[in-house]
Amino acid sequence: MGLLSIFKGSQKVSKKELAEIERVIEVCDHQCGECDPVEGGSADMEKEETKFGKLKIEHDTPLFGSSKSAKIHFVVPTSQTDWAHDACDERQGSVQQRISQWIEKRGSDFPQGPGATLKCSVSSLPIDMMDIDVMRGVKNDVLVLPHFLKIKALKASDVATQLDFLVPLLVENKREQLLALENIVEAHENSFVFLCSHKTRDKRCGITAPILQKLFYQELQPHGLYRDASDFRPGGCTVGFVNHVGGHKFASNVIIYLKSSHSLIWLARVTPKNIPAIVNLMIVPEKPQLPWPEKVRCVEKYAAW
Repeated sequence: MGLLSIFKGSQKVSKKELAEIERVIEVCDHQCGECDPVEGGSADMEKEETKFGKLKIEHDTPLFGSSKSAKIHFVVPTSQTDWAHDACDERQGSVQQRISQWIEKRGSDFPQGPGATLKCSVSSLPIDMMDIDVMRGVKNDVLVLPHFLKIKALKASDVATQLDFLVPLLVENKREQLLALENIVEAHENSFVFLCSHKTRDKRCGITAPILQKLFYQELQPHGLYRDASDFRPGGCTVGFVNHVGGHKFASNVIIYLKSSHSLIWLARVTPKNIPAIVNLMIVPEKPQLPWPEKVRCVEKYAAW
């Protein structure tokens, strides 16, 4: 698998790096063209690809190792697609600010387990607009990846106490103990895809994220995997926006969490023509395959439950 991948254009991925990638996800060896960017696609896709071609993207630096995998990734809904420069501090006293502050203070206390860092992101995932405390930012449901769990109705005033208790259970993968708690539920999705849309930090993200999200939706729908904010069927894939993830120059960044393989795959330099292969090879199959090792910034394999 490794040698064929190198000949397919991954010359900027060393054998050691390729072995690390293949520890997490099988590299696609198909010679049927399915791994290649779509050629001669729809007029709409060609139009969107042209937009990406006009952006200034850095193509020379090898991508692998240019980002760090999440040990725990807290994703806080905001119903927004753009945020202030320091997104988690945009709303003083909010759930996301308190989580970010807790990570800054205590994140290094948990070196055990897979993943490099504890991370907090704000996202376009919908908030409960009927709850005044949620609208004020002092209460929210928080998605916890890679565990595919949600902390329900987390109050900003309780963040430190809750995380002091929950994070040790998360890093030790104590899922049964977590689900026995009243405020912890399972996320119903089988996968999450996050796209940086943080236009305030970099205009490229504001251009690329909406285009890629639309194309993801188009590709997911025929497989019955598209989910919107009102669709609570189990399974499926949610494609959302998040704030700055680093590496604007490598746009577009696509962060994928897969429940079936307990894995994170973070891709960059993704363009519209790459979306069909990402969906058909990585999101649809129970056993995913990676089309382009050279597009990987980092990967991580997490403990099963």
